[in-house]
Amino acid sequence: MTRMGRIAALCICVLTGCAAKGERVDIVIPTTAGGSAVAGAGGAGLRVAVAPFDDARTDRTHLGSRSHLWGGTSHFDLPKGTVGEAVAKALVQQLNRRGWQASLAGQGGGTQPDATISGTIHDLSVNAVSKFGYTELTAKHAMMVRVANHGDQSSVQERVLGNGSDEVFWFDPEDAQQLVNELVDKNIEKFLADTKVEGRAVRLR
Repeated sequence: MTRMGRIAALCICVLTGCAAKGERVDIVIPTTAGGSAVAGAGGAGLRVAVAPFDDARTDRTHLGSRSHLWGGTSHFDLPKGTVGEAVAKALVQQLNRRGWQASLAGQGGGTQPDATISGTIHDLSVNAVSKFGYTELTAKHAMMVRVANHGDQSSVQERVLGNGSDEVFWFDPEDAQQLVNELVDKNIEKFLADTKVEGRAVRLR
């Protein structure tokens, strides 16, 4: 290979990323362990246990994939745990930011919760397609959230769904991670916006 040819090949690899067929790329959900409180939000100190969500996705092998410009595929996966556990943790974070006393089921220190939240994930994916000079990213999320109120044995449930997209010149795995986390957060916010705390129970607005 001539010197110019080697330089050209190097530039192509730098700009588009060499094909890495079968490479695993970790996507962390949720990305943080907390966050600042939401202004004006309040869960009235409601004690809530959040159980890992059931995973009913059609393809549970990966979170998604990245198709490289020159062929080859990288797969997006959680570094550890399950998708159902990841969504439950994200929900716990959001609830605590809003003044609820939320914890993962079995980690509440023996305190009897006022309500238990569970659910089913029907879709959670993020995909990237690299093209000449840019990469397109898309994400999808759909889930059913169920709340069992222990005080009066009532229950509520709601289905929330959404999708997101982005386009970047220089692809970084954090782009995919940020997109899917933003989508999960938005869907949780949709559910919380449609519910309210009434006494020691959760109701639909």
